[in-house]
Amino acid sequence: MSSILKVDQLQDSSGNNIINESSNTITIGKSGDTVNLASGATAGFGKVLQVVSTTKTDTFSTTVGGDAPATITGLTATITPSSTSSKILVMPNINVGTSGDNHIAITIFRGTTAICIGDTASNRPRASFTASLDSTGHTWLMQSASQNFLDSPSTTSATTYSLKIGGNGSATIYINRSSRDNNATNEDGRYASTITLMEISA
Repeated sequence: MSSILKVDQLQDSSGNNIINESSNTITIGKSGDTVNLASGATAGFGKVLQVVSTTKTDTFSTTVGGDAPATITGLTATITPSSTSSKILVMPNINVGTSGDNHIAITIFRGTTAICIGDTASNRPRASFTASLDSTGHTWLMQSASQNFLDSPSTTSATTYSLKIGGNGSATIYINRSSRDNNATNEDGRYASTITLMEISA
């Protein structure tokens, strides 16, 4: 015959909580404690709980400056974390072309909040990652740009991640195509860009 032991807390001989359960949250130990695993034992922390990915195969273009970036349409992904302690690994990868010399700034957004951005420095635009292209006279040039960022959204609500892009404002930026865009075999192709989200247990 099996037995069930029902408790909300387990304490050591000094009255310190070893395990505590409250509102469906289990706390092991207290602040400052060290939790050890026996040799050969494994824990579920740090595992990938779910993966969400969006692939953009059509093209996009903009001429906005880096201080007022434009959202790349069709390149967003939404994930619903299973716990407020979960981390979200955000992994964007885009293929960029431009009509002229351009320092391109790409920013990751969680909802309306820019994340993984550089420090404030006078009037310089702040962004997550970049692509720089010397395309004057070489408008067939393209570059692949990517970033990895471990975000802490601290929510169990559906959370949308997107990308905004801007440049020097005088050259057109293209996603998934070159500026020249010749319709000829072995010349200017069409490409795919992605944004992938992984929920990581904390």
